[in-house]
Amino acid sequence: MDPIFLDYNSTTPVDPEIFQKIKHLNSEQYGNPASVNHTFGQKSKKIIDNSRIQLASGIGCNTDEIIFTSGATESLNMAIKGIVTASKKNKKHIITTNIEHKAVIDSLKFVEKHGVAVEYLAVDEYGYVSLESIENAIKEETILVAILHGNNEIGTIQPISKIGMICKKFKIPFLVDAAQTFGKMNIDVKESNISMLAGSAHKIYGPKGSGFLYKKNEIQIDPLIHGGGHEMGLRSGTLNVFGVAGLALAFKVMIENREEEIRKLKEHTAHFIKNFKNSNLEFYINGPAHNRLPGNINFCLKGVDADWLTSMLPDIALARGSACTSETIQPSHVLRGIGLSDEHANSSLRASFGRFTTVNDINYATEKIIENVKKYLSKKKSLAI
Repeated sequence: MDPIFLDYNSTTPVDPEIFQKIKHLNSEQYGNPASVNHTFGQKSKKIIDNSRIQLASGIGCNTDEIIFTSGATESLNMAIKGIVTASKKNKKHIITTNIEHKAVIDSLKFVEKHGVAVEYLAVDEYGYVSLESIENAIKEETILVAILHGNNEIGTIQPISKIGMICKKFKIPFLVDAAQTFGKMNIDVKESNISMLAGSAHKIYGPKGSGFLYKKNEIQIDPLIHGGGHEMGLRSGTLNVFGVAGLALAFKVMIENREEEIRKLKEHTAHFIKNFKNSNLEFYINGPAHNRLPGNINFCLKGVDADWLTSMLPDIALARGSACTSETIQPSHVLRGIGLSDEHANSSLRASFGRFTTVNDINYATEKIIENVKKYLSKKKSLAI
């Protein structure tokens, strides 16, 4: 059987239909969109402009509030570092949680070295941050609240509209990492009082290396990349026309098919869990039972070494944690953040389903996981006797 991909929260394959519609851009539509004095550049600029309109209309903002980047990681770096350097306050304070994506945590660790105070709020056992804790943490010197909308590891979806109301009340800019929810959930940045929001194409079946930052016009940030003043002076460099077009088209397709895709993902998740329940293995779900990212399931197989298990299943793509931290050997900071012991964190895996997942994929994967877990536990028991 062909290898099975159950790691859609790390990335997605480019949808063949999307690729077919944009593949000509690299070979035929190669003009620099900044070169508006000739036809080649004008055609590329038109593609960029139309893509900007597509994204802006989809999240409820102005077209000049969309900044194209290489992905959510760059966008988050730009937002955090940019607002710090642009702030005129002598003391600066940022509020976030202890289970953010590494793109946020590492950016915050960087600005901490330059005198910024960062408050990492604890979450509950399901990964939710308390609204009261956010409000209580706000100070005179607070310049930003940064919250992950949908957690890439345990699927928790934070109430960003309610958090946005708190930020509006205290006039604090609100940054949302929407890498896992952009396109998959309806997000209106104005209604939710979001000041900045980051997203990537490769999470929604678009090409890698393309993303965006929404930045409300009233919010001042300094550029992270200099050299020409592209993207409203905030992100210099020749734009990736192929990637931007793919991002916009992938977003359009997601919006058009969102309800049906979510229905299928929920069915896949329920089927996966049912197969495990029928196995009589001891397991439990990390994160919330409901209100989680569709198609995301993080589960603990008590007493099993998850590293050993994944090494025995090279043809099944599962995740031990975030794709951006998979080379580290310590337990997931997210699982630790919701109170799991290192032992239980080291027995946890994430499966995530997507557009091209089939029931056969799930049946085969669960069969092989269960088979190997039973072998592991049986051998462990015999060695203990």
